[in-house]
Amino acid sequence: MHNNNYGEIYHPLTFVDQLEKNRHIVLLYDNQKYAFWIIARYFLNGLTKGESCIFFTSDNPYEIENRLNMEGIDVRYYKNNNLLRIYTIERSDDNKQDTLNTLRHIRKDATIGMKPPFRFAGRTITDTETKEGMKLGIVLEAVGNENFDSFDNSQMCFYDISKIEKSMRPRWIHDLLKSHHCVIYASEPNKAVAFDTNLLDDEGQ
Repeated sequence: MHNNNYGEIYHPLTFVDQLEKNRHIVLLYDNQKYAFWIIARYFLNGLTKGESCIFFTSDNPYEIENRLNMEGIDVRYYKNNNLLRIYTIERSDDNKQDTLNTLRHIRKDATIGMKPPFRFAGRTITDTETKEGMKLGIVLEAVGNENFDSFDNSQMCFYDISKIEKSMRPRWIHDLLKSHHCVIYASEPNKAVAFDTNLLDDEGQ
Protein backbone atom coordinates (compact mmCIF):
# COMPACT_ATOMS: atom_id res chain seq x y z
CA MET A 1 0.00 0.00 0.00
CA HIS A 2 1.27 3.45 -0.88
CA ASN A 3 2.25 5.68 2.02
CA ASN A 4 3.23 9.31 1.90
CA ASN A 5 6.37 10.80 3.46
CA TYR A 6 4.74 10.86 6.88
CA GLY A 7 3.84 7.19 6.75
CA GLU A 8 0.12 7.90 6.44
CA ILE A 9 -2.02 5.52 4.41
CA TYR A 10 -3.44 6.91 1.16
CA HIS A 11 -7.14 6.93 2.06
CA PRO A 12 -8.66 6.22 -1.40
CA LEU A 13 -6.77 2.90 -1.53
CA THR A 14 -8.45 1.82 1.69
CA PHE A 15 -11.78 2.80 0.13
CA VAL A 16 -11.03 0.72 -2.99
CA ASP A 17 -10.16 -2.29 -0.81
CA GLN A 18 -13.58 -2.09 0.81
CA LEU A 19 -15.61 -1.66 -2.38
CA GLU A 20 -18.58 -3.96 -2.78
CA LYS A 21 -19.05 -5.98 -5.94
CA ASN A 22 -20.62 -4.40 -9.04
CA ARG A 23 -20.06 -0.75 -8.19
CA HIS A 24 -20.05 2.12 -10.71
CA ILE A 25 -17.14 4.37 -9.70
CA VAL A 26 -15.98 7.70 -11.06
CA LEU A 27 -12.28 8.45 -10.58
CA LEU A 28 -11.38 12.13 -10.90
CA TYR A 29 -7.70 13.05 -10.85
CA ASP A 30 -5.29 15.90 -11.39
CA ASN A 31 -2.16 13.75 -11.29
CA GLN A 32 -1.84 10.55 -13.32
CA LYS A 33 0.48 9.00 -10.74
CA TYR A 34 -2.28 8.92 -8.14
CA ALA A 35 -4.83 7.75 -10.71
CA PHE A 36 -2.73 4.70 -11.50
CA TRP A 37 -2.32 3.95 -7.80
CA ILE A 38 -6.11 3.63 -7.66
CA ILE A 39 -6.64 1.80 -10.97
CA ALA A 40 -3.90 -0.74 -10.24
CA ARG A 41 -5.25 -1.48 -6.76
CA TYR A 42 -8.78 -1.80 -8.15
CA PHE A 43 -7.54 -4.28 -10.78
CA LEU A 44 -5.27 -6.18 -8.41
CA ASN A 45 -8.14 -6.71 -5.97
CA GLY A 46 -10.15 -8.22 -8.82
CA LEU A 47 -7.31 -10.28 -10.30
CA THR A 48 -6.52 -11.92 -6.97
CA LYS A 49 -10.17 -13.05 -6.83
CA GLY A 50 -9.98 -14.50 -10.35
CA GLU A 51 -12.02 -11.70 -11.94
CA SER A 52 -11.41 -10.65 -15.55
CA CYS A 53 -10.10 -7.08 -15.79
CA ILE A 54 -10.38 -4.92 -18.91
CA PHE A 55 -8.76 -1.50 -19.36
CA PHE A 56 -10.38 0.72 -22.03
CA THR A 57 -8.00 3.19 -23.64
CA SER A 58 -7.36 5.19 -26.79
CA ASP A 59 -3.70 5.57 -25.73
CA ASN A 60 -0.79 3.31 -26.60
CA PRO A 61 -1.61 -0.02 -24.89
CA TYR A 62 2.07 -0.69 -24.17
CA GLU A 63 2.25 2.50 -22.13
CA ILE A 64 -0.73 1.33 -20.08
CA GLU A 65 0.88 -2.06 -19.56
CA ASN A 66 4.09 -0.41 -18.38
CA ARG A 67 2.20 1.75 -15.88
CA LEU A 68 0.34 -1.25 -14.49
CA ASN A 69 3.60 -3.21 -14.25
CA MET A 70 5.16 -0.32 -12.33
CA GLU A 71 2.29 -0.51 -9.86
CA GLY A 72 2.90 -4.17 -9.11
CA ILE A 73 0.66 -5.99 -11.60
CA ASP A 74 2.35 -8.85 -13.45
CA VAL A 75 0.78 -7.90 -16.79
CA ARG A 76 2.34 -10.74 -18.77
CA TYR A 77 1.13 -13.38 -16.30
CA TYR A 78 -2.43 -12.11 -16.14
CA LYS A 79 -2.64 -11.57 -19.90
CA ASN A 80 -1.38 -15.10 -20.54
CA ASN A 81 -4.05 -16.41 -18.17
CA ASN A 82 -6.73 -14.38 -19.97
CA LEU A 83 -7.55 -12.35 -16.86
CA LEU A 84 -6.26 -8.97 -18.08
CA ARG A 85 -6.88 -7.19 -21.36
CA ILE A 86 -6.01 -3.73 -22.67
CA TYR A 87 -8.90 -2.90 -25.01
CA THR A 88 -8.32 -0.13 -27.55
CA ILE A 89 -11.34 2.08 -28.23
CA GLU A 90 -11.83 4.37 -31.21
CA ARG A 91 -11.10 8.05 -30.79
CA SER A 92 -14.09 8.94 -32.96
CA ASP A 93 -17.23 9.39 -30.87
CA ASP A 94 -19.59 9.92 -33.82
CA ASN A 95 -20.96 6.39 -33.73
CA LYS A 96 -21.93 6.35 -30.05
CA GLN A 97 -25.33 8.02 -30.17
CA ASP A 98 -27.33 4.80 -29.62
CA THR A 99 -26.23 4.74 -26.03
CA LEU A 100 -27.45 1.53 -24.43
CA ASN A 101 -26.74 -0.68 -27.44
CA THR A 102 -23.31 0.95 -27.75
CA LEU A 103 -22.48 0.09 -24.14
CA ARG A 104 -23.70 -3.48 -24.52
CA HIS A 105 -21.79 -3.97 -27.77
CA ILE A 106 -18.53 -2.64 -26.32
CA ARG A 107 -18.92 -4.77 -23.20
CA LYS A 108 -19.53 -7.90 -25.30
CA ASP A 109 -16.67 -7.20 -27.71
CA ALA A 110 -14.18 -6.32 -24.96
CA THR A 111 -14.79 -9.54 -23.03
CA ILE A 112 -14.74 -12.10 -25.88
CA GLY A 113 -13.14 -15.29 -24.58
CA MET A 114 -12.99 -14.06 -20.98
CA LYS A 115 -14.96 -15.40 -18.02
CA PRO A 116 -17.13 -13.32 -15.68
CA PRO A 117 -17.17 -11.64 -13.26
CA PHE A 118 -15.78 -8.60 -15.10
CA ARG A 119 -14.07 -5.50 -13.79
CA PHE A 120 -13.65 -2.53 -16.16
CA ALA A 121 -11.60 0.66 -16.03
CA GLY A 122 -11.86 3.45 -18.57
CA ARG A 123 -14.68 5.10 -20.48
CA THR A 124 -16.15 4.88 -23.97
CA ILE A 125 -15.97 8.62 -24.75
CA THR A 126 -12.52 10.01 -25.48
CA ASP A 127 -13.48 13.65 -26.12
CA THR A 128 -13.85 15.41 -22.77
CA GLU A 129 -12.46 18.77 -23.88
CA THR A 130 -15.49 19.99 -25.86
CA LYS A 131 -19.08 20.62 -24.80
CA GLU A 132 -20.37 18.16 -27.40
CA GLY A 133 -18.03 15.44 -26.21
CA MET A 134 -18.90 15.94 -22.55
CA LYS A 135 -22.64 16.07 -23.29
CA LEU A 136 -22.43 12.70 -25.01
CA GLY A 137 -20.24 11.36 -22.22
CA ILE A 138 -22.73 12.45 -19.55
CA VAL A 139 -25.60 10.80 -21.46
CA LEU A 140 -23.65 7.54 -21.74
CA GLU A 141 -22.76 7.64 -18.05
CA ALA A 142 -26.38 8.28 -17.05
CA VAL A 143 -27.78 5.52 -19.26
CA GLY A 144 -25.07 3.14 -18.08
CA ASN A 145 -25.85 3.90 -14.45
CA GLU A 146 -29.61 3.49 -14.91
CA ASN A 147 -29.04 0.05 -16.44
CA PHE A 148 -26.00 -0.88 -14.37
CA ASP A 149 -27.53 -3.89 -12.62
CA SER A 150 -28.17 -5.54 -16.00
CA PHE A 151 -24.46 -5.37 -16.89
CA ASP A 152 -23.42 -7.40 -13.84
CA ASN A 153 -19.88 -5.99 -13.58
CA SER A 154 -17.80 -3.36 -11.79
CA GLN A 155 -16.78 -0.22 -13.67
CA MET A 156 -14.33 2.56 -12.87
CA CYS A 157 -14.66 5.58 -15.19
CA PHE A 158 -11.73 7.96 -14.94
CA TYR A 159 -11.45 11.62 -15.89
CA ASP A 160 -8.49 13.99 -15.87
CA ILE A 161 -10.07 17.09 -14.33
CA SER A 162 -7.74 19.42 -16.25
CA LYS A 163 -9.07 18.04 -19.55
CA ILE A 164 -12.79 18.36 -18.78
CA GLU A 165 -14.35 21.16 -20.83
CA LYS A 166 -13.64 24.28 -18.82
CA SER A 167 -16.67 26.59 -19.22
CA MET A 168 -19.07 24.04 -17.67
CA ARG A 169 -16.61 21.98 -15.63
CA PRO A 170 -18.50 22.30 -12.27
CA ARG A 171 -21.71 21.20 -14.00
CA TRP A 172 -20.03 18.23 -15.72
CA ILE A 173 -18.52 17.05 -12.43
CA HIS A 174 -21.87 17.45 -10.68
CA ASP A 175 -23.52 15.32 -13.38
CA LEU A 176 -20.78 12.69 -13.19
CA LEU A 177 -21.31 12.33 -9.45
CA LYS A 178 -25.06 11.85 -10.04
CA SER A 179 -24.34 8.98 -12.46
CA HIS A 180 -22.08 6.88 -10.24
CA HIS A 181 -22.34 4.98 -6.97
CA CYS A 182 -19.13 6.43 -5.58
CA VAL A 183 -16.44 8.98 -6.34
CA ILE A 184 -12.68 8.95 -5.82
CA TYR A 185 -10.65 12.12 -6.14
CA ALA A 186 -7.05 11.02 -6.63
CA SER A 187 -4.77 13.88 -5.66
CA GLU A 188 -2.13 14.65 -3.07
CA PRO A 189 -2.75 12.69 0.15
CA ASN A 190 -4.04 15.71 2.06
CA LYS A 191 -6.56 16.49 -0.71
CA ALA A 192 -7.64 13.03 -1.84
CA VAL A 193 -11.15 11.87 -0.94
CA ALA A 194 -13.39 8.89 -1.63
CA PHE A 195 -17.03 8.37 -0.67
CA ASP A 196 -20.39 6.97 -1.76
CA THR A 197 -22.35 9.52 -3.78
CA ASN A 198 -25.59 8.70 -1.94
CA LEU A 199 -24.14 10.80 0.89
CA LEU A 200 -24.70 13.82 -1.38
CA ASP A 201 -28.38 12.86 -1.72
CA ASP A 202 -28.71 12.73 2.04
CA GLU A 203 -27.25 16.20 2.37
CA GLY A 204 -29.70 17.60 -0.17
CA GLN A 205 -32.76 16.44 1.76
